[in-house]
Amino acid sequence: MEKKFDRFSFMKVLWKLMLPIVLQNLLSAVVSTADVLMLTHVSQTALSASSLAGQVTFVLTLFYFGLSTGASVLAAQYWGKGDAETISRVQGLALRYSCVISFLFFLAALLMPDRLMCLFTQDDPLIAYGAGYLRFVSVSYLMMGVSQMLLAVMKSMEQTKISAQISAACLLSNIVLNAISIYVLFPNDPYKALCGVALSTSLARIIEVKLCQIALKNGNGSKTAFRDVLHTDSQLRRDFVKCTLPVQCNYLIWGCATAAIAAILGHISTEVVAANSLASTLRNLVIVGCGGFGTAGSILIGKLLGQSDYDNAKWAGKRVFAGSLLLGAASGLILLLLYFPCRILVPLEESAFALFQGMLVINAVYCIGKSFNSSLVGGVFCAGGDTRFGLICDAVSMWFVILPLGYLSAFVWRWPPIAVYTVLCMDEFVKLPFVALRFRKYKWLRNLTGNSKGGKNNAENL
Repeated sequence: MEKKFDRFSFMKVLWKLMLPIVLQNLLSAVVSTADVLMLTHVSQTALSASSLAGQVTFVLTLFYFGLSTGASVLAAQYWGKGDAETISRVQGLALRYSCVISFLFFLAALLMPDRLMCLFTQDDPLIAYGAGYLRFVSVSYLMMGVSQMLLAVMKSMEQTKISAQISAACLLSNIVLNAISIYVLFPNDPYKALCGVALSTSLARIIEVKLCQIALKNGNGSKTAFRDVLHTDSQLRRDFVKCTLPVQCNYLIWGCATAAIAAILGHISTEVVAANSLASTLRNLVIVGCGGFGTAGSILIGKLLGQSDYDNAKWAGKRVFAGSLLLGAASGLILLLLYFPCRILVPLEESAFALFQGMLVINAVYCIGKSFNSSLVGGVFCAGGDTRFGLICDAVSMWFVILPLGYLSAFVWRWPPIAVYTVLCMDEFVKLPFVALRFRKYKWLRNLTGNSKGGKNNAENL
């Protein structure tokens, strides 16, 4: 007899998983927002330099996103199957790859930060400030390679509360240390204050890793022995690569395009960079609920697919579909309301603030498309291992539509900065109809654990 599915309980569990993730993402966004607001009191050069140097960290996090997504997809389905041993091996695989990548980024940021900064700007003061920031933040890359994989698997095992607590402790310590650097240690030295902010980030990430170790000793998450990191299960490695590689390429293509957008804006003016830094930070702050909703939905849908419960996984996907649009609209409205406190609290130059006002409106609309696409492509589709579609979608929309139009509008047609910014923010709406169509085909309804032969065919017949 088929087990009865309690849809009310599903929604209750979804919200229970979502709230810690949202709080974790919110704290992360609050820290970024606080950093931006504090740096506005240091100098506009420090703010712009940190924004551009942060693109290096952003590219690294794309590797983490790809690896953690692949690990989460498999861990969630094996969690539904009840196979703890395989979850440990999945986590070991993710740690193996993430530590290698982290070490390469650490060396680059430590040994050639000036060259990295030249990718984003030709302004000498911005290069000097950004290079100092990268040297001190480089240690955090080594720590993140460990903590991000451990936290991702914890979430997949429905232990979102402890992972949120660890991230909260890291982020709160980061903001306190940043405040000490800016307001206590180096109040009159913008360069040293910016380097202090970078060092604070590294110290906070060390705290995060130690807290992860304590959590694992207390039975939270999946304990991974050294043998799991070196494990040579060829079938599991193929499954991991099959899930991870498309989404990893997807994140890199999207992320490199985002970095290219930052480079386009960086070559327009310092005012545009400063205004975008504030506008995008606020957008990331208000959209955390959308990301948490998609992540929680992905965990539960993956668990259902691991149990071969395709009918209820399909129903759950429809709930995420509708909820993502509502949350995106609500996020955009909240973003617009933030204009009034920013007008009072943020000491930007008048020319930069005029740009910020227009960017805020554009980002309010952007939230709807971003919520929808991230919840489905990064949430529902990934739950069933359908990661290749996102790669194709982002590659075409960003590199064949948005970036060529952005380059032409900025440097050939010489459009006003706000018009260029509008073009660069159209990517989510270019993708939206194709994402909706993909969802309706239900090719994401797949069991990846191998516990039911013909599961894929059964899913496609729904």
